[in-house]
Amino acid sequence: MSNVRILIVDDKPLVRKGIRMFLELEEGLTVCGEAADGLEGIKKAFDLKPDVVLLDLSMPNLDGIETTQLIREGSPDAEVLIVTNHESLEAARLSAQAGASGYVAKSQIPRDLIPMVKEVMRKHAA
Repeated sequence: MSNVRILIVDDKPLVRKGIRMFLELEEGLTVCGEAADGLEGIKKAFDLKPDVVLLDLSMPNLDGIETTQLIREGSPDAEVLIVTNHESLEAARLSAQAGASGYVAKSQIPRDLIPMVKEVMRKHAA
């Protein structure tokens, strides 16, 4: 797998920093940018052209569902993974309907995030 460029979109700076530090420990993963809300996330997704966008569901200005739809429309090559505190089947279903490729609970980041990024990129390359 070649270098995977990742954009982190979350309204909490500490969460963005923690996810960035965690991802950058893994060879082949690079955080190309961060955004604090859905509108900034869309702009950065279009400008930076990441391979993967990690996106929170609950954010100011534009929620994660709407942001996912707009990123998928404007940057169809970017895979969107929802990374959220909302551990519900309904939130996962709405995320998938909006075009998200996966869903990771923040409580499961240490176990699930990197394998999910790799799985999404493997499917994307196929």
